Amino acid sequence: MSNDGPLFIDEYVKLHPVDLADRLERLSPGERAELLTNLPLETAAAALAEVYDDQFEELTEGLSTDRLVELVGELEHDDAADILGEFREERREELLEALPNEVSDPIEELLRHPEDTAGGIMNDRFITLSRTDTVKECLAHLREQKDRSRVDITYLYVIDEERRLVGIVPLRELVFSKPDGHIEEIMVRQVQFLRVDDDQEEVARRFDDYRYMALPVLDRSGKLVGVIDANDAFEVAQEEATEDMQLMVGLSGEERFSTPWKTSLRRRLPWLFVNLATAFLAAIVVGFFEETIAKWTALAVFLPIVAGQGGNAGMQTLTVIIRDMALGDLEPGDGKRALFKETLLGLLHGIAIGMVVGLIGWAWKGSPELGLIAGAAMLLNLLAAALSGVLIPFGLKALKIDPALASSIILTTVTDVAGFFFFLSLGAWAIKNMN
Repeated sequence: MSNDGPLFIDEYVKLHPVDLADRLERLSPGERAELLTNLPLETAAAALAEVYDDQFEELTEGLSTDRLVELVGELEHDDAADILGEFREERREELLEALPNEVSDPIEELLRHPEDTAGGIMNDRFITLSRTDTVKECLAHLREQKDRSRVDITYLYVIDEERRLVGIVPLRELVFSKPDGHIEEIMVRQVQFLRVDDDQEEVARRFDDYRYMALPVLDRSGKLVGVIDANDAFEVAQEEATEDMQLMVGLSGEERFSTPWKTSLRRRLPWLFVNLATAFLAAIVVGFFEETIAKWTALAVFLPIVAGQGGNAGMQTLTVIIRDMALGDLEPGDGKRALFKETLLGLLHGIAIGMVVGLIGWAWKGSPELGLIAGAAMLLNLLAAALSGVLIPFGLKALKIDPALASSIILTTVTDVAGFFFFLSLGAWAIKNMN
């Protein structure tokens, strides 16, 4: 890299920040440090703003403190806060102390809020107006903005003397209004807003409901403290969907292909042990019926069919329920309706699938008794799967546990254990009565 430095750097400068961030992730630590040191400050900072927050510390390994301070200072305050929030506390404090007060103070203010709340997501790039200003004065105020690239001017926010939000003015409304008109005459008084401690799921839900380009964030006294734009809300929704998907299979909700293998091992292995424990629980149930299987070996053929079909049906129900919970479409009071619907579906699915399995069992093994047992067990297990798919996430939510975190593991355990128990106990009953 050093041999043809200028040409090499020129190639990277031409890249879009997103592509440059991707390249950085694939370089060795030494190459990253050399590239970030030699790239123009604005280019390097723009690329780092596109890097996943939890990889920033690793990507900047080997950089001098002075260069790192320069890069952090070049970032938007909210991006800098997101990134510094991933550093070890000592390192974070060291960097903040090295930054000028006019840069570190707003970053520290944003760092006060948990990252998964509106306060942790918001940015401080907004323009405020007074209700007594004229349109002409406001337009002049806009033209005086020193760094327009750092201000998102979708809406302008009208505040009173104590910085309480009293209205908003869409930019287009300001542009097309009479110059001598007052802001109070054109502002929108009914404003949708977020509270600084609202959960990020509420943030995503509010944007999905109202489709605004931005929403103001207020503290508990009604003062305007920040703004969340639609791009940030989209990222939040994407993160929530990814987190729920990963949690349902026992991942941390924050893992990517570039996550270091040691970190992945630490996050995954405990859940694999949990899965192992639930597998042994199902094995114990089968062990209770060893003599039954020995007397009628054809039962073993249908064990994975009954259990597997129950798991698949339960995951269908679970996915719908968790998705609706995440989007706010399903409230605790809707539980009875959801339970009734899914129980009905479980019954109908059980009858349809049970009849097919029963007929196959009869035709395949030449035993109407085996077909009847397999069909009945399938019906019972699909009912159990439907009930579990509703009751498990509602139960976890009542216990203040993320339904996506453990629902799939519990559900799989229920459908495996119930499927084995229903099928083998019916088999044992049939053997007893046939003899």
